[in-house]
Amino acid sequence: MKKAFSILEVIIVILIISIILSFTIPKFNLISQNTNFLKLKADIALIQNGITNLKKQKVLQNNYEEIDTLDSALNLNANEKLFSNILQYPLNSTSNTLKQKGFWYKKSSKEYVFILDDKNEVLFELLDSNFSCIKPKEVCEELY
Repeated sequence: MKKAFSILEVIIVILIISIILSFTIPKFNLISQNTNFLKLKADIALIQNGITNLKKQKVLQNNYEEIDTLDSALNLNANEKLFSNILQYPLNSTSNTLKQKGFWYKKSSKEYVFILDDKNEVLFELLDSNFSCIKPKEVCEELY
């Protein structure tokens, strides 16, 4: 009596596994995108809270100047600490060329970009001491 599987049985098992994977892999990508979106929302809450705290400190010191910088990081460098002027624990960054999902990079002295996924980058700008979402509009509307 043979104790091995036939070629037909192996092909059927491989076919069943590939069908199951074809349904589950897109769901894992959606979970990853949702995770990055939740991280973005949490980061924005931290950043806005940090800006509010800095504004309060300035008012208590009778300093009514606008907040014009959130950190001293250089543009386009990876592994720098972003938002160090307003956060106790600054955020790690990526670079414009690396574009790691779920990370920020500094586009200019007042513009920051969050990499949501392979296709979506969310642009933020510090304007009049307010950190606001610029584009894409759909993502910005979901954030607030």
